[in-house]
Amino acid sequence: MRKIILACLAVAAVLIVAAGILLTNRIRTVSADLALRVERQTGVAVTSSGLPGLSFWPRFSVSLGNVVIPAPKGSTSAPLATIETMRIVPADGLFGWGENGIAEIVIEKPSINLVIGADGRANWNYATAPASAGDTEGLPLRIANGRVAFLDERTGSAVALSDVEAQTSLTGPADELNAKGAFVWNERRASFTLFLKSPQRVAEDGSPADVTLQAPGLDFQFSGRAALIKGFELDGQAGVKGTDLGMAASWFGASLPEGMNGARFELAGAVDSSAQGLLFTNAQFTLDDMRGQGDIGLALGKGRPKLDADVTVQTIDLTRYSGSTAVNKTFLANPWSTSRIDLSALRSLDAILKVGTNAFAYGAFRTGPAELTANLADGILDLKIAKAAYADGTLDLALKIDGKAATPSLQFSANGENIAADRALLAAVGFGDLRGRLSPSLSLQASGPTLADLVSTLKGQASFRAVSGTLTGIDLPAAFGKVSTAILEGWGRDERQSTGFDALSATFAISDGIAETTNLILTSPALTFTGKGEIDLLRQALDLKVDPQLAVSAATSQTAPAPLATFPVAIQVKGPWAAPRIYPDMPGILEDPASGYAALKKLGLGAPD
Repeated sequence: MRKIILACLAVAAVLIVAAGILLTNRIRTVSADLALRVERQTGVAVTSSGLPGLSFWPRFSVSLGNVVIPAPKGSTSAPLATIETMRIVPADGLFGWGENGIAEIVIEKPSINLVIGADGRANWNYATAPASAGDTEGLPLRIANGRVAFLDERTGSAVALSDVEAQTSLTGPADELNAKGAFVWNERRASFTLFLKSPQRVAEDGSPADVTLQAPGLDFQFSGRAALIKGFELDGQAGVKGTDLGMAASWFGASLPEGMNGARFELAGAVDSSAQGLLFTNAQFTLDDMRGQGDIGLALGKGRPKLDADVTVQTIDLTRYSGSTAVNKTFLANPWSTSRIDLSALRSLDAILKVGTNAFAYGAFRTGPAELTANLADGILDLKIAKAAYADGTLDLALKIDGKAATPSLQFSANGENIAADRALLAAVGFGDLRGRLSPSLSLQASGPTLADLVSTLKGQASFRAVSGTLTGIDLPAAFGKVSTAILEGWGRDERQSTGFDALSATFAISDGIAETTNLILTSPALTFTGKGEIDLLRQALDLKVDPQLAVSAATSQTAPAPLATFPVAIQVKGPWAAPRIYPDMPGILEDPASGYAALKKLGLGAPD
């Protein structure tokens, strides 16, 4: 029995020694193969710390801890990669002799740092020659839970990708690279494919490259040349499209109006790039049903995206993105909003735009051919619409919004010539009762976080002149005639009535939301008046006095106008602009109307000159 036990122990010892020899041999063979391949391709030695480990499931592999791949010799850059764990899978498993080399390398939690130094040298450029024809088979490589960062020390440009999962096959820095996988950037996961003819040449004169990228709301494709010698350069054909512009923009840190969520978009054309970003030349693009072409630049600067475009668009209709498509006919009847105006979108991107279009629409505001320019930088928007065909006339607009300051502010100017008053005022403020040819001029400023604050701080100048028109809903000669016998409560609007006029004009000086005029003038065959007073825009109230002259008989001919009778006192129009009181300007008439009107009768009506 004792001999049997000793024999068993001897056999076990031999097996253990043999297994140890086998495992040691496998570790040495695999490690040597890897070291030889890396050093042959880069000229540097891979180092690791600690004892190698072994894994038998799901496949036999040798693991190395704290692996370091140094930068090229002579480089002052940090190591190209530091790897928490590197697993090497032999092609012939545990019991092979190693002739078949390495089946796969898995690098877990690597930190890969791609750096172009201040001298323009890349830390992955090992200046090696391409592999020979008989040695072109790449080494299968899988990245798990990795981090890839890029830094150009010349410009400060940097980007970092996390949670990288990728598969590739790489013979050496001078040989073809094919990779596919996924990564996380700006908290969004994206998948990619990448082909580089020569990674080494990317840092030199450039390499043929193909790239695809799929992210939430965004697909990107590029085919052409990639280089980093003068900064990030792409030269070739590219296309980007998606089903949600709002989501795609948010991936780059831009906040678009909520109405652009779900907007379909596509951009394609020849692309060139530099450290300034991507430039699409003579590109074709669509946004939902809108189509255009021109030059479009996309870049990242000052921590936010930047758009630079010089394009023509057949029709620009932003109505669907405004959140409202109907004319707000109650705009002037509702109190001013005290909700804070959200201008965060102005601070999320920069833009320089020059746009020519045959038609522009935003809600009820619609133009014909127009030139639009916009400059958005650091939260300050400067927008201009020049020489726009609008409402059968012409219109120039300029709007400047400062969304950067703690208290937002705006400047607005408009100049129109012979535009249709009803269409213009209906679109602007929901008031369509004034018809005629309108020529307005405005130069206004305001500040405040809410619409009510903006109205209360409004200041500037405004003027208008309307000719050959009508004021629908009211018969002013009849209304002023009634004032001679009774106080009117409100306008007494009646759709069947109207007041025709030859001209209606006024100039206003505006301060603290109060518009003051001294030259309100209306002329017509049946009524002429001059007026002065104030319009309190914040409180939506009128305090006007007009001196009317009413026709006392019909005109005898086209050349002889009807004689006019002058009211003995001014007419006061005072109270809420939706329903003011209209009454003779006589002391005490509101407290004792009977006595006031008795005194008015004694004054009689003035005869015409």
